Amino acid sequence: MAQIETWKPQYTKSFEALNRGWITRFFDENAIEPFEVELLTHPDREILNKGGHLFFATEDGNVLGCVALLKHGESEYEISKLAVDPAAQGKGVANLLFEAIFNYAKDNNIDKLILESNTRLKAAMGLYNKYGFSEVKDFTPHYTRVNIKFEKLLN
Repeated sequence: MAQIETWKPQYTKSFEALNRGWITRFFDENAIEPFEVELLTHPDREILNKGGHLFFATEDGNVLGCVALLKHGESEYEISKLAVDPAAQGKGVANLLFEAIFNYAKDNNIDKLILESNTRLKAAMGLYNKYGFSEVKDFTPHYTRVNIKFEKLLN
């Protein structure tokens, strides 16, 4: 059974590989943006040192999935870099990661979670709807592959 862990230096390669894998699977290698390479290769510097957080679903020492929380303000965070190994999909890994996010948000008085995505990611759309995210109609995407934004007010 998978468990949730926070970032460890040895998870950096898995974080990058899982995210590059899903981006190239659903889009292409050119969809990885320059600033994103920094997030993927230096999550300690670009996420953790800026007040963010990283969660990893692991089983028997293997990383099955990951997600980042990027700090946008005192009580607003962005869910980003959610990726699950294709071999682990359909086993509840994304749900475990979302539960970790919501527990962290509750424990840290986070009022609002946001995320950007693409409507072609049907499983992701279902996940965001399941957890009660609402579509934000007017926004400027941070990635060229984004065509939808969601938010969830927590308090």
